[in-house]
Formats: sequence, structure tokens, C-alpha cells
Amino acid sequence: MKRFVLILGLALLAGCSPEKSSQPSAAVVFEKDGARIVRQDGTATALTVEIADTNAKRERGLMYRTGLRDDQGMLFLFPVDQRIGMWMANTPEPLDMIFIDSRGEIKEIVENTVPFSHDEIRSQNSVRAVLEVKAGFCAKTGVKTGDLVEHAFFKLEKHSSTR
Repeated sequence: MKRFVLILGLALLAGCSPEKSSQPSAAVVFEKDGARIVRQDGTATALTVEIADTNAKRERGLMYRTGLRDDQGMLFLFPVDQRIGMWMANTPEPLDMIFIDSRGEIKEIVENTVPFSHDEIRSQNSVRAVLEVKAGFCAKTGVKTGDLVEHAFFKLEKHSSTR
């Protein structure tokens, strides 16, 4: 009888232990905001962005998400300038990753990232933010390095006198 109770107890305990899953375990809520990309010729593209400004939000990012529209993205905000590494683990759709400095200037673009890849995509420069958009966005809209991302997070006053 003791053996039966021990086996039953172990079975119940195993059933209660956390299990690795390919789905998100807890909901992460992202605040939405507006942003614009202003190209060097003065034309602009408006976006609705979800803000990833905490470790939990940056870790979740666009994982498990499908159906990103052309006018949507996720803006990853970091507290200090640094070389930022991103990856595509559990991300089912290809993205364009736009690396942005603290003034809002686009420093690097990595287009058409590979879904579900665990390879690190690291900025060559110190940047403060990354904007992830649907793959093909940069080619379609003509967004290039040197363009500006307008959002309250960036300090744009230095650029306004140079353009």
C-alpha cells in the first residue's frame, strides 16, 4: 500500500511540475504609440508601434505573433547606448530590424530576418533602440540608414537644425 501511495504521489507531483512549451506562458501587455520614419528627402511613413521598454517585454517581443500589418511594428527601447543583440526564436514571420541611436537616427538595418532562428543579430554600433517591422518594409518604403525615427523617446532637437 505504501508503494502505491508513493507512486501516486510522484505521479501527481510530476503532473504539477512546469513544462516547457512552444507557446507563451504568461500574457505580456504592450502599450501602443505612434511613430514616424522621416526619410532624408523629407517624406514620412507613420506607424503604430508597440513599446517594449522592460526586460519582460523585450524578451517576449514579437514571439508567437503573426499577421503584422505594413503600418505596425514593435519599438524596443533600452536604458543606455549599447551594441544590441536580437534573435528570431519563436518568431514565425520574417522581419526587418532597424537599429536606432539615442537621437532617432537609423544606424543599421537588417532586412528579411529568418523566422525561428537562434542566430544573434547584433548591431555593429552602439544604439538605443530597435524597431521591428514586417519584412520588406524598408525596401517598400525606401527607409535607409541616416533616416530619422520620430518618437518621444528620442532626442530630436539636434537633428531639427541640421535638416
